[in-house]
Amino acid sequence: MIISDPSVLVPEAPTIDVIEARWAVEYLSLMIARLEPESPVSMVLTQARRELVSLAQSATAPGTVIGPLRIAA
Repeated sequence: MIISDPSVLVPEAPTIDVIEARWAVEYLSLMIARLEPESPVSMVLTQARRELVSLAQSATAPGTVIGPLRIAA
């Protein structure tokens, strides 16, 4: 079988909706505020919030997108 369009073999990189990421960060912050700082659930939610903040920042940062990677010029 000959594939004339090799782009069909590469999965499309997921896009990040910055508005939804910021919304999720706000609600995670509200949930974290109601928990004890050292509880396991609080630690997991804090890590999730950090990841979302990082994704939102990288989605708005300038750079070249190559597949799932963003490379700053």
